[in-house]
Amino acid sequence: MNERGPEPAPGKLDRVLLLFLFALFLFASPFTTWWANAQPPWYFPFLIWGALIALVAFERSRRRSDDDA
Repeated sequence: MNERGPEPAPGKLDRVLLLFLFALFLFASPFTTWWANAQPPWYFPFLIWGALIALVAFERSRRRSDDDA
């Protein structure tokens, strides 16, 4: 008897892992110092966070519609 519930589809976990790695790359890598030294506008980090939040929301909505089918 499986008490943990249904196992997630393999592709869903891959997408979540890719989003995590993308966020890690943007905010905790040498790439961060490069874009910070380019002197972007003050709102640039907020745009990156907003894009990441939008990607997560899009993934969640796709997952919800996949579960309904």
